Amino acid sequence: MLLDGKVVASEKMERLKSEIKGIIEKYGIEPELKLIQVGNDPASTIYANSKIKRGTKLGINVTLEKFDNITMDKLVDYIKDANANPRINGIMVESPLPPPLNFQEVVDNISFYKDTDGMTSFNQGNLYTKNEMIAPATARAVVDILEYYKIQPGNACIINRSAVVGRPLAMLLLNRDYTVTLCHSKTVDIKRIARENKVLVVAIGKPDYIDESYVTSESTVIDVGINYSGNKISGDVNFDSVSNKAKNITPVPGGVGIVTATDIFENFLNGMKYQIKEKLI
Repeated sequence: MLLDGKVVASEKMERLKSEIKGIIEKYGIEPELKLIQVGNDPASTIYANSKIKRGTKLGINVTLEKFDNITMDKLVDYIKDANANPRINGIMVESPLPPPLNFQEVVDNISFYKDTDGMTSFNQGNLYTKNEMIAPATARAVVDILEYYKIQPGNACIINRSAVVGRPLAMLLLNRDYTVTLCHSKTVDIKRIARENKVLVVAIGKPDYIDESYVTSESTVIDVGINYSGNKISGDVNFDSVSNKAKNITPVPGGVGIVTATDIFENFLNGMKYQIKEKLI
């Protein structure tokens, strides 16, 4: 079965749009998400513009602050000012940051309730205690797809150990009673491990790398990879090879990516609700 992310994202967008509209009407808030970009990385610019468009559809004012160059101290000061501004409800720092800026050190200055990306150490740590108010959007998107298509919890293999995907996703799946194995470049015999788990999540940044030898007829394969080659976009999974064997699979494009783009705004909404509850706005 094709696990179509467009369907999942479309339904979530409608729910978010309705909730945000209700908050605007009830509290007279003009929701704002502040994006911060340092440098001119083309991919960052594309992603920022995509968030601006999606935010507009949801009734959120997404503004982009671009710096050609900035020191760590000045960037942290800017973030602290945004934290203190009650009119700004969410903050995202576009990745990558040019050296010598360190992404984690920068984002850890964002107030946890304005951390729309879910990347602060505070919100990452919250996942360990089943507090999922704000979670990394890609990890949340994987869970959304599994739950939407009613994939039953069982054994899951994640080929990725990053703070963006593998580690937070492991916590989210553990919170849902999965038994999780995290694999990475140093793992021995990944193919065997992948076949022994009914859910396989792949995020390795290698186009079409995973073939049918990694799966069985009972496998559910979630492809997180987005790789560009000219005008072609492909995942980390060889779709033609694996789809003929696996039970379920996500496409690229049209799978995890579009749900991730929507889940960013779920984080934003949850953070805004917290700010209303605590009378911070």
